[in-house]
This record gives sequence, structure tokens and C-alpha cells, in this order.
Amino acid sequence: MSAIQTTVVLAMTADGKISAVDPQAPRDSDAADQEHVEYQVSLADLILVGAGTIRAEGVSFTIRNPELLAAREVRGQSPQPITCIVSGSLNLSPNLPFLSQDIKRWIFTTQTGLERNSDATTLQKLAELIDLGDTDLDWDRAYSLIAERGIYKVVVLGGGSLTAALVKAGKIDDWWLTIWPVIYGGKNAPSPVEGEGFLPNAAPHLQLVETRQVGSELFLHYRTLK
Repeated sequence: MSAIQTTVVLAMTADGKISAVDPQAPRDSDAADQEHVEYQVSLADLILVGAGTIRAEGVSFTIRNPELLAAREVRGQSPQPITCIVSGSLNLSPNLPFLSQDIKRWIFTTQTGLERNSDATTLQKLAELIDLGDTDLDWDRAYSLIAERGIYKVVVLGGGSLTAALVKAGKIDDWWLTIWPVIYGGKNAPSPVEGEGFLPNAAPHLQLVETRQVGSELFLHYRTLK
């Protein structure tokens, strides 16, 4: 296990969807899940979020609970984790509400993304743009940089393409999956891990280490077997 601990924190329906077919469709907020996510995020030095997720949600998740904020201060952490948006294409608008939040912002991108986005210069004023390769993101380079910056705890909040890339790169140590008691259906609805998929003999395996039930919701904690 690396010195950097990387935890995926995702919620999905009982049929394995992280959003409806239309990712813009609102869903009812759930207090237990929000508290769970806030606690997990409060442990992080860095949050990784896919560009599609930030475009859909508009803003990064932030900690508001005074006790969690106080605990971060005791641990010597900043009030809010750094939020890093992952976008190889740099398909991001400078008008995103995220880019005006009072938090430290990074964007992982590629040289191609920097060259193609006419707003790259404006984005550089709003976030730290970090080039991680010509056309594809180099996750080994990303994690070397993360380590150099003194970051020990990374929390990944989706979406499925980002999670798939990190699984493929072997960077995920553990998972917190919330199971909502609802069925979304839809063959094109997003799932927790997208990408090209894995053949059975190469699929990552997990070990269940903790379960918790709140009403009809399940919170499952898995460790990646390496």
C-alpha cells in the first residue's frame, strides 16, 4: 500500500447506478448519506472529482460541520481540502461556480487540453492547471506530484470514468459505497466504474471490512486486494 491513501466514496442505487439516465435530473437529498460523505471528505487532504461530475453539480463538496472543521484544525489540515478537477480535454468553462468557491483548486489536464481550450489562460488565474501528459493523464506522475506536495489522504468522489482510470492505474486502496434503496434502471445510466471494463481474470477484487445500516440504506466499506 502506498504512502498516499486513496479512498473512493460513492453512492449508487440498488441496481448499481450513480445517477439517472439524465445526470442533470435532481434526486432527493439524504441526510445520512450527506453526513457520511462529509465525514469522509473531512479526512482528506485532496479531493479528486471528474469534470462531468463538477459540471453536473456546479460546485465542490465542502465541510460545514463545526466539529469536523475543528478536528481538521487539530490535525493541522486546512479548513477545506484541495479540490482537484480531472479533465484531460480541459472541457471546463471559467464560469463554473466551482471556480469562485473559497477553496484551493487544482485541475489535472493534458497538453492537448491546454492547447485546445481558448479559455486556458483565464482558467490558470482561477485554479492551478497541472499538465500530466500529452494526450493522456499519467497517474504515476500525478501521484508523484501529490506526494511532493505533502498530501497523504485522497478522497475520490467520482464519476465513473475517473474511478475507472484510477482502478486501472492501481491507485485505489479502499472504497465506501452507499447503497440507496431505489432502482433507476437505464442501460446508459452512469455506474461507479466505467471505462473499458475488466475481464474476470484481471478484475480487481475487494475485501469487505465494515458494514453499516441506516434505515434502508447500506454503507459498505471495502479494501482493495493487491
